[in-house]
Amino acid sequence: MLDLIFLIALIIIIIIQSIVFLLPIGNESSTVRRLPWVTFSIMTINVLVFFVTLPSTVEESKNWERTRIEVEKFLLEHEEIKADKKVRDKLISTGLISEAESRDIDNQLKEDKNLESHYKTWLNGAEATELRKEFNEKIAAYEAVRQSMLYYKYGLAPNGDWKFYQLITNAFMHGSLLHLVFNMVFFFAVGFSLEDLWGRGVFLGFYLMSAVASVLPLIIDPISVPSIGASGAVSATMGAFLFRLHSKKIKIFWITFPFFIIMLIFGKKPFGTINIPAFVYLPFYFISQVVYLWLEHKLEASSGTGYSVHIAGFVFGAVFALVMKGARAEELYINPKIEAKVSFETSPDVTRALEYLDRGEIDMAERKLKGHLLRNPNDPNTILALIQVYQRTLDIEQLNKMYSRLIQHHLSNNDREAALYAYDHLLSSFPDDKLEPSIPARDWVTICEYLVEAEMLKEAAVEYERLAKAHPADALTVRACVQGGEAALTVFDNERALRLFEKAQALNAQGGLKLRTESGLEKSKTRLEHRPTWVKEPPKAQTLPKDMEEQKVPF
Repeated sequence: MLDLIFLIALIIIIIIQSIVFLLPIGNESSTVRRLPWVTFSIMTINVLVFFVTLPSTVEESKNWERTRIEVEKFLLEHEEIKADKKVRDKLISTGLISEAESRDIDNQLKEDKNLESHYKTWLNGAEATELRKEFNEKIAAYEAVRQSMLYYKYGLAPNGDWKFYQLITNAFMHGSLLHLVFNMVFFFAVGFSLEDLWGRGVFLGFYLMSAVASVLPLIIDPISVPSIGASGAVSATMGAFLFRLHSKKIKIFWITFPFFIIMLIFGKKPFGTINIPAFVYLPFYFISQVVYLWLEHKLEASSGTGYSVHIAGFVFGAVFALVMKGARAEELYINPKIEAKVSFETSPDVTRALEYLDRGEIDMAERKLKGHLLRNPNDPNTILALIQVYQRTLDIEQLNKMYSRLIQHHLSNNDREAALYAYDHLLSSFPDDKLEPSIPARDWVTICEYLVEAEMLKEAAVEYERLAKAHPADALTVRACVQGGEAALTVFDNERALRLFEKAQALNAQGGLKLRTESGLEKSKTRLEHRPTWVKEPPKAQTLPKDMEEQKVPF
């Protein structure tokens, strides 16, 4: 029954993966309190190790391939030597044959008593002795080359012959550029958010412990090749993300190969990005690793992918996250330390209000904070604390007001990056079906201009359009429409550009803005008129899209 369940799951997974390729490239929590230096450092070390060791590993691989071919050629010419159990054991330990192949030879000999008797006699003869000597020389040369390889020195050495330092160093070695890239992309997609939650020290310790925990299956049941790669530790971050941030959406790059041409013909992109909830994508990843491990055991063959390492890492990450949550480590120890480093000194009134909030006395906390804000209208910590209050009560209107004040505070200190960070959190406060932020037009224009400077033109165009909708009669709206239209044209968002230029025209743009409006209208209309006939008209947008993807620290 269990095998049937696994088989059904395998079929479903193969169908999905044959239709569409999915690659996690980020998540919707694109803002952080501090730069994720640990995440960046781990990625940098992995990249440096790969490229620094690449010349050596390429040469070592050539030597290893040469000696392997010599052994396999010898076995092809003298296949009878495999009747020797000691020879087969050496071949198994070096990964040249599997245990299943060895058992097949044993079974063949046992089924044919005459053959078994013949080989017993032959193996004691001079010819077999000479062949065994030659085999031992070739396998010793092969083993010497293998042992000298960096993968064997710093990966987790096979057959239980590992060193303690290899429990860590194996997670920084990779066998190919694709191996490295996929691991680092997976890691980045979730790693920076966990670092922001747990702090740099805890996250670094978690990652190193994950590297150790993930290879425990290979210590318990050793394999005949070295284990290399960050995938076990990366899987741990995915497991931790699932159990700590399960409701967050993971940004997935997708591409379909079977329907690539068909989708192009019908004007559909055969690739793109989609946000999938962590509680959907990450269990799918974990189940696929379990199913593929089951398949390997059933077939008694190895694909070269460390499914057991991935599973162990994922489970460790999940358990670690659950322990951290159960111990309230973030609330009691981590967040206070991080906030102390990234925020201003908190007044006693705010501290007491936060204590009320922790005890669930929301009304008391709100009254205390409002009183303090009247006396200190520019205190960012009071504003941040009130934001926590209104997040608890889901008071969107008050959240909008508090975030507007926080944005004004940051802009008054010429910190546009922090203002963008606050604005992104304001967007995240709204339900997806009612995204209606409203901040002063001048502040909004400043944020949009900062996005343009950061070359985030698509996001800038979206925000200019939001500004125009929220402040249709403001004096700055005409300029916002023109600048937004020009940003949209640059990224070929021609429909949005046309809407913005038409609004600027309707608002009676004057002077230089009028000339830019007329030019923008002509250009956007020309592009829309001359686009390929197979491109379908996009549906009319009913609501403005929630499209702020890269904010405080644009990765």
